[in-house]
Amino acid sequence: MDWIVGIALIIIIFFSTSTIEKTLKTIKRQNDTIIELLKEIKNKKES
Repeated sequence: MDWIVGIALIIIIFFSTSTIEKTLKTIKRQNDTIIELLKEIKNKKES
């Protein structure tokens, strides 16, 4: 019975980690987009 609980915990941790990783990748993509937009705005102001 203990090994079932152990396997369940491993599966839960795996899926949680996967979800967190996807969320962090999405946030990074959004940050990269914002940085590019800010660079474009800065370049337009300097011109």
